[in-house]
Amino acid sequence: MKKVINYIMIFSTILLGVLLINSFIKHEIKKVDLSTYSIKVKELSDQNGWYYEIYNGNQLLIKQYNIPGVSGNQYFRTRTDAEKIGKLVVQKLEQKTMPAITRIELQSRNIYFEN
Repeated sequence: MKKVINYIMIFSTILLGVLLINSFIKHEIKKVDLSTYSIKVKELSDQNGWYYEIYNGNQLLIKQYNIPGVSGNQYFRTRTDAEKIGKLVVQKLEQKTMPAITRIELQSRNIYFEN
C-alpha cells in the first residue's frame, strides 16, 4: 500500500510540474502575439518608384524595394500599389503564414509589372 501511495505522490508531483511549465510557456507565447505591425511607404531616392517597410513595433522586419514575386528590379509605380502589397504582407504575418506574394495576388490587386 505504501508503494501505491508513493507512486501516486510521484505522479502528482510530475503532473503538477508539467502543468506549471505548460502554463509558463503559453504565457510567453501570448507576449509575442501582442506585437503590432505597421507599414511605411516611401518614394525611392531617384523618384522612379515606391517601396514599403514593415515594422514590428520599432523593429524593421522587411524593406521591400522591388515588387515581390516578379523577376528583375521592378518598382511599384504608385504609393497606393506599394501600400496594397504592404498591407497584404502584414495580413499574412498576422495570420502566421509565409508572407510570399504571388503573381496572381499582384494581378488581382491591379499591380502593374512586366512579365
